[in-house]
Amino acid sequence: MPPAHQNRLENKRPLFGTVATLMYLIAISLIFLVVWSVWQTRVQTLEQSKGATANMARAMAQQASDTIKSTDNILRGIVAEMESTETHRLKPPALHRLLTEIMQDQPMLSNLSVYDATGAVIAHSYPDRSRLASISDRDYFRFHAQSPDRAPHVAGPILGRITNEWVITISRRVNDQSGRFAGIALATIRVDFFRNYYKEFNIGNFGTILLATDKGILLVRLAQKETAVGYDISKGPVFREYMSKGPVGTAMLVANIDGTERLYSYRHLEQYPLLVAVALSKEDIFATWQTQTYQIIFLTTLLLLLLGIIGVRLVYMINAKDAVEYELRDAKEKLEDLNSELETQASIDVLTGLPNRRKFEATYKIEFQRAARNQSPIAIIMLDVDRFKQYNDRYGHPAGDECLSQIGRMLREKGPNRATDLPARYGGEEMIVLLPDTDLTGAIAIAEKIRLAIRALGIEHTANPDRIVTISAGVAACTPSQADPNLAAHLLKSADKALYAAKAGGRDRVCCEDD
Repeated sequence: MPPAHQNRLENKRPLFGTVATLMYLIAISLIFLVVWSVWQTRVQTLEQSKGATANMARAMAQQASDTIKSTDNILRGIVAEMESTETHRLKPPALHRLLTEIMQDQPMLSNLSVYDATGAVIAHSYPDRSRLASISDRDYFRFHAQSPDRAPHVAGPILGRITNEWVITISRRVNDQSGRFAGIALATIRVDFFRNYYKEFNIGNFGTILLATDKGILLVRLAQKETAVGYDISKGPVFREYMSKGPVGTAMLVANIDGTERLYSYRHLEQYPLLVAVALSKEDIFATWQTQTYQIIFLTTLLLLLLGIIGVRLVYMINAKDAVEYELRDAKEKLEDLNSELETQASIDVLTGLPNRRKFEATYKIEFQRAARNQSPIAIIMLDVDRFKQYNDRYGHPAGDECLSQIGRMLREKGPNRATDLPARYGGEEMIVLLPDTDLTGAIAIAEKIRLAIRALGIEHTANPDRIVTISAGVAACTPSQADPNLAAHLLKSADKALYAAKAGGRDRVCCEDD
């Protein structure tokens, strides 16, 4: 090659290396911007949905509260009439006409009625003035007969004996001139009144709206899959969220009834024992976002392909094979280093320095298979910091993080010391210890050692009886068999049950379940 041509080629290589680097940065920047934009759009979509569901829940709660309050105002007037002096009190026929007239302006009501101290009807709002059966067997009647409380009593759902429709009852006690129980005034609100109101809300294809008592008894559930009135949802995710988080909240939950993941906003009425909730399905929330994301990815891919073609053409034009190979080798080495670093980071919990749940599950699978092959014992210890929520509430989340960090350091330095033992952070304030080749007796001894070591840290916790941080531990062990593929999951469940037993037994203790 002539020297001049060689010099020109050497001069072009740095320039084109700069161009190639610039194009590379443009591509990376484009990908970063697209990913960031798509993610921000997703976050905004979710936040908008949270606001929408919260507003709908607020509107439904207000409607239910207003309905009950207006009904109670009617009952106040009826009770005042029943407690007036004998000379001024309306007779049953006149009282019947009054109740019938009131009903004409109250579409939400199914019936208004007044009963004496025995539960027999005095007057009611049915047009034919037919006699009603005694209500002395109803819980709300017995409540007023036994309690001097003059506040309104909300109950239900109840299937009406005359109308055969589901209703919510609002009742008030009536006293005689001496203050003794003289009967009740009763109003029944149609459950369908709320159902028809909820149909006006747009909840998408797979959303849901529900109204329930604060005991977890379903009144209305508007969804693709209808659920009968009276269904018990007290064990469902919405009710559990309400019981644990308070009267108002929003959370992404999976329904027990149909298995659909939805964004729920719930609200408990301030004055009455009812809970309303509205939910938009995750599929509905992100449907438009997914479509837009696919379009953006398609266009970005086209741009990247075009950029790649230009890059390849430029590389071909300057014949920079050596430079490209060098860059590829360098990129490969960096990628391998990065992958190695990411793999290490992906298996370690940053806060505690312990292996994370992902690392534990991978190791547990291997060790359990080895124990099954060798017919050797294997044990699990599940640890949970006692009253950790109160700790965070009292000292703040930074102090809670420091508490977990100290416990993690103790497990690393003074916990199980065999090479095969694996302490890990399982989630939140919960730790787990894998003990291969360890029977139940050995695992209990190790768990007790850990419990005492954590007590010895002396971390202040005024919500605990001893005013220091303690842990509860559940221990389970077994000698697995290859014939039972579900035993690995069962061992974890056994340790978890033992942990709950330790907490139920008073905390700061070790409980076991021998499988």
